Amino acid sequence: MTAASNHLVVGVTGHRKLADPGLLAAKIDAVLDEITREAPGQGLVVLSPLAEGADRLVAARALVLPGAALEAVLPLDEADYERDFETDASRAEFRSLLARARRVRRLPPSSSREEAYAAAGRFVVDHCDVLVAIWDGQIANGPGGTANIVAYARSRARRLSIVEP
Repeated sequence: MTAASNHLVVGVTGHRKLADPGLLAAKIDAVLDEITREAPGQGLVVLSPLAEGADRLVAARALVLPGAALEAVLPLDEADYERDFETDASRAEFRSLLARARRVRRLPPSSSREEAYAAAGRFVVDHCDVLVAIWDGQIANGPGGTANIVAYARSRARRLSIVEP
């Protein structure tokens, strides 16, 4: 575990656009079930930037589990971050999950939005026991893209669970 506690920290990275969130939810449930079975007696903490798509889906699925908690990692201040969300419903979903977080980690300012997202991804990897990646196996669209965060996790020998979207 990353810290001296009785919690297993599950980080999340993944795509923002998901073709079938319902089908993906069942795959995520199976992965979370496997992870928790391998760590009996440990509480589950999900570490997520709460971006649209994978970040929120994994967080929401984990929060259904008994005793699970959420810690948010924000790459930008909330108002700035919300500008990247496409709809009012998306912003409301973000605020709802953020309100459920037991801890909010606000990262220091970065030189660009892309670097802020990359820093958030690296933070998640550096502070989790296992990284759940909702990833199609394709190259990244930018420095904070899923492929780059998966590569970073591999370079740090972080346990990785890849879920194909």
